[in-house]
Amino acid sequence: MKNRYKILLISIAVLAVFTTACEKEGELVVKTVKEFRPIEFKGFVMRDTLEQYFNGVKMRDLFGRVSYNGRIAFEDDAPIVMDLRRKSSGEILYSTTIEQDDPADESFTFFYDGTKVTNTFAYPDAVPGVDQIAFYFDFPDDMPVDIVYGDASDINSVTYLARDVQPKQRTEYFQIAPLEGEMYVLLLKAGKKEYLLNNDVNYSYMSTIQLPSKLWGSQGGVVKSMYVGLQAANGIDHLVLAEADLVELIGR
Repeated sequence: MKNRYKILLISIAVLAVFTTACEKEGELVVKTVKEFRPIEFKGFVMRDTLEQYFNGVKMRDLFGRVSYNGRIAFEDDAPIVMDLRRKSSGEILYSTTIEQDDPADESFTFFYDGTKVTNTFAYPDAVPGVDQIAFYFDFPDDMPVDIVYGDASDINSVTYLARDVQPKQRTEYFQIAPLEGEMYVLLLKAGKKEYLLNNDVNYSYMSTIQLPSKLWGSQGGVVKSMYVGLQAANGIDHLVLAEADLVELIGR
């Protein structure tokens, strides 16, 4: 099978220009583009940073959520060679070609887990009656967390899903049956009754997770694998949570 879906053509936009230019003997030489082809992809890069190369030329660094919908430019009939390299070592993790006459090259997904690149993401089948949620915290090494849930009114009345979860370690999938009332996933400093970020519940709850509740007749069955990082935000003097559901982004 052709390697067409195995990844990561981020920055193809840079190739999709109307002309390309270089210098030859001091004069600017403009090359016309033979054909534009549509290209669409999405994926995720975690733990490390990848570098993307086209025909040996570095295009950009890749980290976190990746998505593109545009065009790629071919100067002639030759395919475009794409390499993905580990930024820290220069090691080529993946290499493939993009054919201008193959429609199957026009759309794909990818996932880089810090070790290898794949075009799928493994997760359990849905279970009727319960939601399944796993977590991966891309935090500093000295920032373990406790994962709890509650109605966010009292830090002393929360229910623990996991304690002392270490950064850069994926948790198991926790199964949560429909709950009484409206509950939120909250992050605490490991071993403390203190919210993770700025000791403020408003910055330490997971905004992209809606736990199943009997209030709205939830039947469960949701599967999520949450990537949780830290990012700066305008007007806030501390880091805030950055969340992504890898099941939604990548799927099987």
